[in-house]
Amino acid sequence: MGENKKIKLWALVMLIFVPTFNFTNIASNAVYLGATAIPSWVIVSVLYFLPLCGVIAEMASFNKDKDGGIYTWVEQAIGEKWAFISTWSYFIGILFYLQMVFSRIPVAASWALLGRNIFTDSNAYLLPILSIFICIAMTYIATIGVSKFSKLADFGGKFTLAATVIFIVMAVVGYFNGTPSATEFSVETVVPKFNVSYFSTFSWLLFAVSGSEVAGTYIKQTENPKKTFPKAMVIATILIALSYILGSVAVQLIASPQVLESAGIKDAGYVVYSIVANNFGINGKIVVQIYAAIFLVTSIAAYIIWMESPIRAMFGEVPKGTFPEFLVKKREDGTLVNALWTQCVILIVLIAIPLFGLKSIDAFFKLLTDLSALTVVIPYIILMCAYMSFRKNNKNIDFKFFKSNALAYTMSGIALVLSCTGFLGAGLDYVMGSSGTEAILLIVKTYGGPLILIGMGLVIRFMSQKSYNKSSRLEDKKRAV
Repeated sequence: MGENKKIKLWALVMLIFVPTFNFTNIASNAVYLGATAIPSWVIVSVLYFLPLCGVIAEMASFNKDKDGGIYTWVEQAIGEKWAFISTWSYFIGILFYLQMVFSRIPVAASWALLGRNIFTDSNAYLLPILSIFICIAMTYIATIGVSKFSKLADFGGKFTLAATVIFIVMAVVGYFNGTPSATEFSVETVVPKFNVSYFSTFSWLLFAVSGSEVAGTYIKQTENPKKTFPKAMVIATILIALSYILGSVAVQLIASPQVLESAGIKDAGYVVYSIVANNFGINGKIVVQIYAAIFLVTSIAAYIIWMESPIRAMFGEVPKGTFPEFLVKKREDGTLVNALWTQCVILIVLIAIPLFGLKSIDAFFKLLTDLSALTVVIPYIILMCAYMSFRKNNKNIDFKFFKSNALAYTMSGIALVLSCTGFLGAGLDYVMGSSGTEAILLIVKTYGGPLILIGMGLVIRFMSQKSYNKSSRLEDKKRAV
């Protein structure tokens, strides 16, 4: 990639912002948590997201000449085996996440074009069919290269940030101009009730701020990465944290818990934009269509990044023999075209199986989806442990987000504890709501699933390396003869 195509500061900020911030997360968690979502976002931002971004900024800056992202950071700190486990679980978690999110694109397009969701029960069968075509199109865009799709992320991210700021300003101005708050703010409604239901929902807030690590795989494509990457992480962290916290306040001001609940998780984000526009005498439908168009562009950019970055992390820096040569073959700009198209085929199979009514195969893939639900948490647990080792063994690093070791260990330790409790809490509500054999099966699938899938990955790695070593020995013998 030529110097003129290097990713600049604000383009990198948007590469971090786009896959991490999603206004839908604000609206959906407002449905579940009501006004308690506000302090919850504050806690998540300060005690989890801030330390996570600090860890990423330091480790990425130190490994500025490598583009393996989370694989490189963990490998440098605690070894190749843990690096494989972290990236394999990350890759598997994102893979099954992707097969579920492509259907959101047609819904956003429907809101943008018509001002409503036409993919209701009668038309819902169209979503998986459209998802297959969307998957193919996005894979193609991903193969074009980060210098191209980063422009889409830059465009969509800036408009999303602007739309969020305008929403917050309108909600606050409306309130001070006499529009009463739609939500009652009191100690009883704002302070969380620390029960199982809250603990379970709070855990998903932790996952809502994941995504900032994806930019680490593009550090070699960044202009002056030693300075630009840490600076971009700091700016993006502030923007994302403020957007989630202030956005949550704004949503509570203009929509009551009952309105949010009746709108539902899928449509609550669109409904609140309509309400805030109507409060100012503006055509709510037009405002929703504009917001939906912005959300559509940003979602496309976000899903492309989610498709491309984990592939770089998984296949970009692994030792020879870990995977077949076909999958680890890179283009000059670091794009793994073969791996991207292989992923595309797997995603199409996952999306298409239910369409053919093959119940036994469908059940198997549904089981894999259930098993993978919490695998995406594992990399963050390993990353925090790796960071502690990294700070212990690298005293004189160029960039320190946390100036003292005591602060670094404290903040990463808190983030580690929250990652572990998030892993436990995310499935707790489901397990507690069951009993007997059903509860045991849920525990095995929810909490044992990630371990089972990691075990499968280690077996694949062992077999691939064994085959590679055998081939290498044969080649050595031929050369000796």
